[in-house]
Amino acid sequence: MKLGFIGAGEMGGAIIKGLLKSGWPKEEIIASVHSPSSAERLQGEFGICAGTQNRQTVTEADMLFIAVKPGVVPQVLEEIRSSGAAAKPVICMALGWTLEKLQAALPGWPVVRIMPNTPLALGEGVTLFAFGKDISASQRADAQAVFARLGQTVELPEALFDAGTAVSGSGPAFVYYFIDALAKAGVAQGLQPEQAVTLAVQTTVGAAKMVEAEKADPAVLAQKVATPGGCTAAGLDVLKTKGLDEALRDTIGATVDKARAFANK
Repeated sequence: MKLGFIGAGEMGGAIIKGLLKSGWPKEEIIASVHSPSSAERLQGEFGICAGTQNRQTVTEADMLFIAVKPGVVPQVLEEIRSSGAAAKPVICMALGWTLEKLQAALPGWPVVRIMPNTPLALGEGVTLFAFGKDISASQRADAQAVFARLGQTVELPEALFDAGTAVSGSGPAFVYYFIDALAKAGVAQGLQPEQAVTLAVQTTVGAAKMVEAEKADPAVLAQKVATPGGCTAAGLDVLKTKGLDEALRDTIGATVDKARAFANK
C-alpha cells in the first residue's frame, strides 16, 4: 500500500520517520511539499520519492495524508477533489478540520480525522481517530494499522476529539515543560544542569513505564511512594497546596477552547 503525504513538516515528517523505522518500505511512501528545497531535504533524509506536485501524490497513493497547516487545507482538498483520481481514504490531521468540513469538501470520499503526537517518530505515539460515514471496515482497519506501528491508537467520538487532542496532542509540550521545571528545581538545590536534566528525564520515563506496567491508578502509585511524614509526602503536600490539579484542568480547558475556536472558523 503506497502512502501519500501532502505536506511533510514536523508532524508529517515524524510520521514518515516512524514508519520507516518500523520497517515500512521507503518505496511505498511518496510526498509533495511546497518547495523543491523541501523535496530535496526529504529525499536526502528519508530516501523517499518527494516533489512539489500534489496531484501526482493524489494519483499515485493508495491512502492520502493531509499534513499541512489548517489554512492550506481548502486548497489541498480542492486539488484532491478535482484530480480525477479514484476516491481513496483521505486522512487529515489539521486542527479544526472536522469530519463535516472534510466530507463537504470531498463528497463520496472516505475521510478520516486524526490527531497524532510527535513521539510516534520513536514508536511511542498516540493517534486519535474519528471516521467519516463513507469509509469501509477494511479502510478503517488499514488506517489504524498504519498508526499501530507507531504506538497506540484510540478511536473517539468526534465530540470528544478536542479533549483528546488537548491531553495527547498538546500533552507532550506540557510534559516537556514539567521536565524542564523539575530539572530547574534540582538546579536551584545545587545540582548541575546536565545532572538535573538526566535525573528529570529518566524519572519521568521510568514513572510512566511504572504506570503502564502496574495498570494502576497513578494517584495510588503516588501515595505508595509517599511514606506518611516523609520527604515525598512533604513535596506532594506542596503540589496540592499550590494547586497542580487545578492548573492542569485550566491548561487542558484553554487548549480545548482554542481547538473549538479553530473548528468554528
